[in-house]
Amino acid sequence: MSFKTEAFVLKNIPFREADRLYSLFTPQEGIIQAILKSAAKSSSKQAGHLPTFSKVKIMIGRGKMDYLAGVHLIKDFSNLRKDIKLMSLASSLLELYIKESSGGQKVAEYYLLENILYLLDNKEISLNRKILLTRIFLWKYLSLAGWQPELNKCVICGIKINNGNYWPGHGIICSNHEQEGKVSLSDNCLKLLKKIISDNWAELINLKIDKELNKDWFKISQLFYQAVYEKPGQALKLYNYG
Repeated sequence: MSFKTEAFVLKNIPFREADRLYSLFTPQEGIIQAILKSAAKSSSKQAGHLPTFSKVKIMIGRGKMDYLAGVHLIKDFSNLRKDIKLMSLASSLLELYIKESSGGQKVAEYYLLENILYLLDNKEISLNRKILLTRIFLWKYLSLAGWQPELNKCVICGIKINNGNYWPGHGIICSNHEQEGKVSLSDNCLKLLKKIISDNWAELINLKIDKELNKDWFKISQLFYQAVYEKPGQALKLYNYG
């Protein structure tokens, strides 16, 4: 039994003698682990079509362990690969996908990854802007992965509110509640969070954030990430940029 699908190459590691084990993110099943036989040999043609970050069309053969029966490179994101800072950003994003096992919305997560990689690969977008877009990506990704904070009503009593305090990992709470760990959330920061989660990339690509709002967003972003992951990875550093 076999099937064809598009995928993004997240990573690969040596497996047995000359084989390699690839972690691939697909829109149908999320992460698939698949073996490419003889990938370490110089004669392997398929291995050259599977660089990390790349978008590929693959044929997966099913068995005790999935294996790669065919590979076609769609996009290798060559501009991204030429810049060590961009590669670091992209690697941190792939780490999120590798760590995530909640189920999430795989099709949406797939296209979210596709969008950010194309933006990082775009030579016309500045590095500072790419860092900002990557931080936006983190909120969008974690929301899709099952961690979207409630930003329209109090998560404790359910009353609709337009402002309040932020309860990390949950959302906003009204002033009637005392909750350990809550932090103040400005009206502008609340509006920003709603915007970056709900708006599409065309609307966000030129988003401007002043210094004070960026400071507030930074604090809330760190708390959000730390509430989701007990052991923060490289992606947490992305909240420090910009």
